[in-house]
Amino acid sequence: MEKITITYDKIGNTLDVWFEKPRPCINEELGNGVIIKKDESGEIIGFEKINYLKKEKPEDVHSIPLEVTIA
Repeated sequence: MEKITITYDKIGNTLDVWFEKPRPCINEELGNGVIIKKDESGEIIGFEKINYLKKEKPEDVHSIPLEVTIA
């Protein structure tokens, strides 16, 4: 696995997580604002969470809650 890329879009209030370099993909909505990103072979290469922060004005956000654990 390459490095993981995490991007938060303030305007769209979405959190994008890529397990490898972002590239064109096939999106599959799972529900509850979660979209899985797959390559042509069906391998999951990332996901997106829509409406990540429950705020009225996500554009006012200066940091986001994110926890990383290495086991």
